[in-house]
Amino acid sequence: MINTPYSPRLGPPPRPPVPEDIRTARQLWWGVVGFGVVQLTASLLSAVGQRREFTEQMLEQMRETDPNATVAFADLLVLIVFVVVVLIGLTVTGLGLLFVYLFGCGKLWARTLLTFVGVWLVMMALGTLFTLNAVGGVASLIAGGAAIVQGVLAGGAIYLGHRPESTAYFLMNRR
Repeated sequence: MINTPYSPRLGPPPRPPVPEDIRTARQLWWGVVGFGVVQLTASLLSAVGQRREFTEQMLEQMRETDPNATVAFADLLVLIVFVVVVLIGLTVTGLGLLFVYLFGCGKLWARTLLTFVGVWLVMMALGTLFTLNAVGGVASLIAGGAAIVQGVLAGGAIYLGHRPESTAYFLMNRR
């Protein structure tokens, strides 16, 4: 009998054990997603506090094309934008959790995607770190702090996901 990865008599080969670095990196990615929810919530609370200013800006922009625009309609549009932001945030959170799960299963493309996202988060954290003193309000401060923590966690997860044992795990699970 030819030695193949799959044999009808023996069944599929056993899955390799998940390295400890991947388990830790997966937990760090969960933290990144969790702090993303904190950042979204704090940002929305900060934006709700500025709802009147957003409505006035929207009304000014609408009156450039339609002089009969009303405050109520501009306020409705601002509310719709808030709802859309929440829906997009929930979608991104769900996708993030899915990609972290697939990362833990050893999918190389999920590691690549999370690496790109993680590098972006690290860069955003550095930018936030240098502009944090210009923030006004507690909610904005919390959002900035969450962005910094996200960057730190993402950097650690990227490092752990690219260690030699981790790379060997992803190459064994290539499919």
